[in-house]
Amino acid sequence: MTHTPTWTTVDYERDYGRPAASAWRDINWTEHERDIDIDGTPLHYLDYRADEGRSERTFVLVHGLGGRWQHWSENIPALARHGRVIAVDLPGFGCSPRLRGRYSVDRLTDVVASVVQRLDLGEVIVLGHSLGGPLAVRFALRHRHLVQGIVLVAGTVQGFADALGMRNMGWNLRHRLATVVSTYFEVLTAGIPAPAWLRRLIIASPVLRQMMLWPYLRRPADLPGDSVELLVDGVGAPGVLPTARAVGALPLADWLVEADVPTLVVGADHDPISPLSDLRAFLDSVGPVQAVVLEGTGHMLMLERPDAFNTEILRFIQTPGPTGTAR
Repeated sequence: MTHTPTWTTVDYERDYGRPAASAWRDINWTEHERDIDIDGTPLHYLDYRADEGRSERTFVLVHGLGGRWQHWSENIPALARHGRVIAVDLPGFGCSPRLRGRYSVDRLTDVVASVVQRLDLGEVIVLGHSLGGPLAVRFALRHRHLVQGIVLVAGTVQGFADALGMRNMGWNLRHRLATVVSTYFEVLTAGIPAPAWLRRLIIASPVLRQMMLWPYLRRPADLPGDSVELLVDGVGAPGVLPTARAVGALPLADWLVEADVPTLVVGADHDPISPLSDLRAFLDSVGPVQAVVLEGTGHMLMLERPDAFNTEILRFIQTPGPTGTAR
């Protein structure tokens, strides 16, 4: 179906880098971390519910390339007031070891589905950041009975996937140069382990933050140090390269399709990895879904403007009708 792609813009409110109203810094997260065996391999995840969280709704949070569950720290407390939150470390990231054998996006999708089934979560809302966007779409297509809705967070990554798969490189170098450069910079920086002294130096130095984090953050120097630490301490994950190959091998036709579930797409206007041109093309491919764009924000929009991001997620889950999840 072809339509005119549109989105709602969330104006910049001088809130860049401001911590979310629902603070994560006072929570003892280790009390909520768990491991589960999936086909002989342990998978690490966070299982968090606020005391006032009475809803039957469950959110499953899937990070991007080089990520870990902590990338959702600014969002988990707000979501937990409306349901249970499961935030996974994909295989080879965070505290989850690599899978045996070949990686594929569908295999990663099925790992997350196994967690949902093993924990008897019922229908869930899947939030996928970056490469988690295609994974969320594949989840809805392969496991429709487990899905209440999906959210693609900076997850319209056609150019990113093209670059990883070495497809249309001539056209992409002419028209998506920033995306190609950002893609390979991300694989390089996320996949190579950095010693602790270097990570501390990057966190402390505004100049080094800008040099190392420009593909991810609009204004790296303006984020709190502990938010930057959430990003920097996840580098060197052994799952980066096999996952990058898996994303590059996924045909765009396999996920640029309507998932037949309530869908929200959240983008940013300064994101070289998932630019607005990819968001527009995604909307033109899948049919009418809800879409919002956060102004003044980069690829890690859920950390850069967390309150604005959280507001849009909660608005989506509370909206009745074909593009919202409320029932």
